Amino acid sequence: MKIALIGYGKMGQAVKRIGEERGHEFPVVVDHNVKEATHKHVDAKVLDVVDMVVDFSLGESVLKHIGICAEAGKNLIVGTTGWYEKLDEVKKMVEKSKIGFLWSSNFSIGVNLYFKIIEDAAKLMNDFDEYDVWGYEIHHSNKADSPSGTAKTLEKILLKNIERKTAVVEERLDRKREPNEIHFASVRGGVANFNHTVGFDAPADTITISHVARNRDGYALGAVKAAEWLKDKKGYFEMKDFLKF
Repeated sequence: MKIALIGYGKMGQAVKRIGEERGHEFPVVVDHNVKEATHKHVDAKVLDVVDMVVDFSLGESVLKHIGICAEAGKNLIVGTTGWYEKLDEVKKMVEKSKIGFLWSSNFSIGVNLYFKIIEDAAKLMNDFDEYDVWGYEIHHSNKADSPSGTAKTLEKILLKNIERKTAVVEERLDRKREPNEIHFASVRGGVANFNHTVGFDAPADTITISHVARNRDGYALGAVKAAEWLKDKKGYFEMKDFLKF
């Protein structure tokens, strides 16, 4: 495919490298802060020469980019985080435009398998109230948002499947945590930290389940594979559709 890449930070660069290794071309790279980009801004005309768009830019730009892709009739992969409160609006835009759209808070196949493992573990723990639950994430110091989209997804999985937990606290706690709450903490530091851990703790033992990424390649490969899967499809999709969970 010929792919337009919106956002040429470290994730965008990894997507381009992995995509080229799989035989794809990137004639359009959009980023107003990076001199290696082919374009500083994107519009429908810029997308004439591509088959697919992959967006790893900024959350506040997602709706705009969907509108541009709809005008151009181009399918879109979104790995950008920080826009999920607009998800219902995005679904309506995709349905109206009849483009193909797939998003994920994390495109790593390993992380999505991890989501499934946490879901199954949470369902088991729902029947054993002696186990409390907590979580934390560690990301590199340049991570733009906190908590990450991955952490948000883990929180939703835990709340959905453990009935005694009804709220998540993400900020610093200067009080006793309530029994119905989950504390999910975020740490930022280092160059290439990608670590998510969920713990289940009882008086007798502790169970911890972690996913640790060595680099960005797993995220980039998942995004490129998802783009290959989406190429001729129309409609709204999530990573679980691609992975057939």
